[in-house]
Order: sequence, then C-alpha cells, then structure tokens
Amino acid sequence: MSKRRSYLPDSRRWLAVAVPAGLAILLIGGLACLLLAMSVRQANDLVIQRDRNLAASVLQQALQSIARDQESVTAWDEAVLHLRDPIDLDWLDDNIGLWMNMYFGHERIVVLDPQDRPIYATIGNERVDPATYQEIAPVVRPMIAAVRRALIADDWRSTGSDDRSPGAKDILVIGGHPAMVGVKPVVPSTAKVRQAPQDAYLHLAVHYLDGSFLKELQQHYLFKDARFSWQDSPKADELSYGVVDKQGRSVGFLIWKVQLPGQILTARMAPALLGTLLAILLVVAVLVAGLRKGARALRASEARARHLAYHDVLTGLPNRACFNERLASACAAGAPGTSLMLLDLDRFKQVNDTLGHPAGDALIRAVGARLRQAAPDGATVARLGGDEFAILTPRMAPAHVATLCETIIAAIGQPFEIHGAEADVGVSIGVAAIGRAATPDVMIRRADRALYRAKRAGGGFSVAGDDLSDDGFADIWDLDPPGAESIAA
Repeated sequence: MSKRRSYLPDSRRWLAVAVPAGLAILLIGGLACLLLAMSVRQANDLVIQRDRNLAASVLQQALQSIARDQESVTAWDEAVLHLRDPIDLDWLDDNIGLWMNMYFGHERIVVLDPQDRPIYATIGNERVDPATYQEIAPVVRPMIAAVRRALIADDWRSTGSDDRSPGAKDILVIGGHPAMVGVKPVVPSTAKVRQAPQDAYLHLAVHYLDGSFLKELQQHYLFKDARFSWQDSPKADELSYGVVDKQGRSVGFLIWKVQLPGQILTARMAPALLGTLLAILLVVAVLVAGLRKGARALRASEARARHLAYHDVLTGLPNRACFNERLASACAAGAPGTSLMLLDLDRFKQVNDTLGHPAGDALIRAVGARLRQAAPDGATVARLGGDEFAILTPRMAPAHVATLCETIIAAIGQPFEIHGAEADVGVSIGVAAIGRAATPDVMIRRADRALYRAKRAGGGFSVAGDDLSDDGFADIWDLDPPGAESIAA
C-alpha cells in the first residue's frame, strides 16, 4: 500500500507537468499555424495587388500608344497628298497600312474617306476588300462620329494634350476579338499643305487583346501564360484582371499564371506543423526564415515591376510615364534654368524601311546610348515612343543649353554601324525653359512648337519664343548657334 500511495503522487506530479506542457506546445503550434495563415494571406494579397496594378498600367499604356503609333503616320503631309485622287494603294501599304502591322503589330487597319466610306483595309499582313469594314462599322461608328465632331469644332487643343490631332480610343469587341481601337484623322504636318476639317480622311487601327498583345505581356512584363477569357474563370494558380471600356462596361478578363509565395510556404511548412512536438518548434524557426526570404523576393519583384512600369523596354531609358512625373516635379519646384528638350530623329523611317525593323530597334538603342553619353549629370534622358526622345536638364546657363544641343546634334549626326551597314540619321530639337509659373502641359506645348520649327527648318534646334523673357534665358540668342531659331509661343 505504501508503494501505491507513493506512486499516485508521482503520477499526479507527472500529469501536472505534462498537461500544461502539452497545452503550451499545442498553443505554440496553434499560434504558429495562425501566424503562418496570416503571413500567407498578407504575402498573397501583396502579390495579387501588385500584379493587378501592373496589368492595369500596362493596358492603359498600350491604349495610349495606339494614338502615338497612328500619329506617326497620320500627322504627315505626304499621307494627306497620297490620299488625294488618284489614291496610291501600294503607297498606303508601305506607309499607313501593312506597315502598321509589321512595325506596331496592329492587326487591322481601315482608311475612311471624308464621307466615312472605306477606301482601304488590311487584316493581318494582307490588304483586303474595304467592304469588310461593314462588319465592324456599327461598333466603331460612335468613335468615328466623335472624331468628326472634334475636327469641326476644333476645340480638342484645349484639353492640354500633347497630341497633334484629335482622336478617339477605346476597348471594344471587334470581329469576335477584344481589341484596343484607335481613330485618328489624316492631317497635314506643316502649313505647306492645306486641308479643310471636313475633308479629312480617318485612319482606324485595331490591336487585338487576344493576339500579339498577349506575347508582349509575357515577354516584356513577365505575365506567365497570359490569356484572354470572356468569363472571370481563373484556375487555382491564376489571377484575372477585368477589362472594361470607357463607359465601364465589361469586355472580358486578362488571365495569367501566378506563383503566390504563401502557397509555396504552406506546402513546405504544413507537414512539419503536423509532426511531432519538437517539429512544431522547428517549424517556427523555419517559418521566420522562409518569411524573410519571401519578403526579400517580394521586394525584388516589386522593384522589377516598378522598373518595367517606368522604363522603356527597348532602350532601358525612362519612359513617358516616368518623364512626365519628373517634369511635373521640376515645374512644381519652379527652378529657373531647368530646360525641357524634345528630340525627334530625322530620316529614321528611311533607315527602318531600308534595313528592316530589327535594325531600326538597334538604331533606337544606339541613339539612346549616345544621348545618355552626351547628357550632363543630373539630366533625365527618356524615350517617349517611336523615334521621339526627351531630355530634362538640370539648372544650366543658356550658353550651356545651346552647347548641349549642338553636342547632341553632332553626336547623332555621326554614322551608326547597324548590323554591318551604315545608318545615317539626324535629330531635330525643340527647347523650352522652365519658368516660375510653368506647368507640364505648357512646357510640352512650347517645346513641341519649337521642335516643329526645327523640323520645318530641316533640322537643328529651336527655342520657344516665350523663353526670351524667362528668368536667366533672355540672352540665349546672344550665342547665335547655327540652325537655331525662335518661335512665338
């Protein structure tokens, strides 16, 4: 009996220790599971939000680029002249039709006469019967009417846009395909050619969201296995982004595969959490390490996404979005002496048509490199699209601005060795100085006018006339640099 009485107290003491210890371990395991679940959800939510924001940004930039792509061939004296009787269809193929498919990837082009009758059409890389336009006419008719109204009213310049002509763009369903659609009038680029607004031809471009655009998402923005769906039906390892038109009506969904860090952590940690009590404690340590690794990977991924969203893929230079933000900051600071330079390559299209599009891309990269080398420290060199570049200089004396323009013109004027051939291009520059009350829209318009004057003069650089009275820039013309002219703002 004595042994029995001595055993019971020992048993109770063991239970008194084991039960609280077991409960404590279970509590630790439960807290670890809760921590894991919360961390998984937070990490997943960050990745999901980041990817969807990037998808929205890429889609918006692609829609904006349609107008710029079209303006490169529609705001052009030659296009206006070649659309007058007799119409040269072969010229249209090489410059505003099939060429748009080869260079920009636009899958469908239609040209409408002043009465909105189709006179030219392409689908893919083939010229087709203009009557095929009737298939899509009911869908695009509101956009056509909007552009016609803007041409007649002539009030589109008051919007503050840097566009050279009115236009319309939207996301529609074209021939059973979700598509970005742009409409632009064919207008003169100089005063040498006259055209009444009601006599303008219209250029309609279509870029399918379920075509080459998906390849761009995969190659340039790392959207794995991107696809388009009419329904919001992503698989377990996929994300979706709803595509809407300008009225907010649903068009469909972009869907792509995503590897969520939380799913990876759960798959690796769950077996350990279900193991022995010692394994539960080990999981906590592994979880902390895994979360740190996931956070580093997430930060790196976010940095990569930010870089892609604010840099041009072809040249690595800041893109239009990045440049607009820096210009806005410079205008807000109101620092006199800061200058905006808009640059446009001369004879680039001839080089591109002669040597091919890969050579044209190589030339754009080489031009970007020379501009970076010529620009002073602290300057922002950006590619705005096509063969257009921009430079935002730090505070510089007028003489240095003129010298910088001459340096750039000389650098770009040197022949380029492209794919075993010599390419010869030039550059025209429009300059505007940032005053105390400047705004980004005003600065771009002034520099664009100066660029227009430089282009019309056959190259060189021009300074906006307003800058003759801006602080610190009144004596810029004392230098009398070759090729420089002043224009009235």
